[in-house]
Amino acid sequence: MNLAKKCLLGLTGIAMAASASAGTIYSEGFNNLATSGWILTNNSATPGNNWFQGGPEIFTAQSGPDDSFAAANWLSSSTGSGALSNWLISPEIMVGSGATLHFAARGDMAEGFFDTIKVYFSAGNGTDTAGFSLLGTLTAPTDGWMDFSYLLPGATSGRIAFEYAGLADTANYAGIDSVSVVPEPASFALVGLGLAGLGIARRKSARKN
Repeated sequence: MNLAKKCLLGLTGIAMAASASAGTIYSEGFNNLATSGWILTNNSATPGNNWFQGGPEIFTAQSGPDDSFAAANWLSSSTGSGALSNWLISPEIMVGSGATLHFAARGDMAEGFFDTIKVYFSAGNGTDTAGFSLLGTLTAPTDGWMDFSYLLPGATSGRIAFEYAGLADTANYAGIDSVSVVPEPASFALVGLGLAGLGIARRKSARKN
């Protein structure tokens, strides 16, 4: 077997191995919120309940056991009124360049009420909510779980966060499930370029011979 063919097989093996290991940098299905490593911070005007383990009597998880999601409700305010700012902050995650956050969100249908969730990212390991940058704001869909995606800023590491926001007077109940951070497959593209380059080199070598 000549050297070019050995290199070609080697690079193909690397590409296959990379593809097999590709998928997620981090994932959380909230089977047990208490042991998940997520930080609960309630900055509501009158702090009440933090995020809590989902209640299947309201609706069931997107995947896994029925209660395997994180939930927040209007009692994030102890008085049931006023401004809400109830945070669910992830462990520190190795992010890199071009990673994408995926998650599912859902609200419970109740006429005249809706649930606002804000999505954030903060580079590094800080947990102060003032250090997070807003990625987007969504209204939790009430007709079933819906998947959402946000491109994360490039950083060596960081934390993502969800804020249950809005006014307690018009809020109801919302859930977050199936959180994952997926890397951009830039390394796969580089491997592909390497394979293509090797193929060109082999063709040029064949023409010379």
